[in-house]
Order: sequence, then C-alpha cells, then structure tokens
Amino acid sequence: MASAVSYEYLQSIRGATGGVATLGNDGKVPASQLPPFPPSTYKGVFATAGDLNTAYPTGNIGEYAYVTADGMYYYWNDELALWVQEEIEENDYLALSDAAKAAVPYLVVPNTVITP
Repeated sequence: MASAVSYEYLQSIRGATGGVATLGNDGKVPASQLPPFPPSTYKGVFATAGDLNTAYPTGNIGEYAYVTADGMYYYWNDELALWVQEEIEENDYLALSDAAKAAVPYLVVPNTVITP
C-alpha cells in the first residue's frame, strides 16, 4: 500500500540539501544542486609525455590529456604528484590509496605474464 505524501512536504524539500532536485528550464539539474566533485578538465593532445609535463608540470585531480606517442591517456595523480598513464601495473595500483584509485579510470596490468 502506498503512503500519501503531502504537497506541502514535497514543496518544502524541493531543491533543498538532502531533498529532491529540481530541473532548470533546460531540463537539467542546476549545478547548485549537484554535490561537489573535482573538476574533470581535458588538457589536450601532446606528442610525448615530456611535452605534457612541460606544458603542465603540476595538475589537479580529474585533469587528463592524451599522448600520441604511446596512444595513452594520462591523468594527474595528486598522491604521486605526477602524470600517470591509464595503464598501471598491479603492484603500483595496489599501493595507491582508495582515493587515488577512485580518481582515475586505471587499466590494471598484471605484474606477471601468464603463458599457456
């Protein structure tokens, strides 16, 4: 059996913290009602990882760039204070904090190659 919720109650929680999000005229949830999150900023395409490091010697969580020399995306890692490839060896991945793991979409590569 469904319970009734008053119109007044719904109006009171509309757009409020912990309440129900509203939609703007564009049909999207306004940024003011979204939770805070680190910006995800694309820094562009670079020929080499060295070029990326020269252009951006430091970064912020969520920033990334594409390097054509190896065909990989690189992400800024605050914990390591450097740009890291999307591919990471298993031991290196396991050594990262949970926050660092969550900040980047890593492709984890096994430490040892298994041959049939």
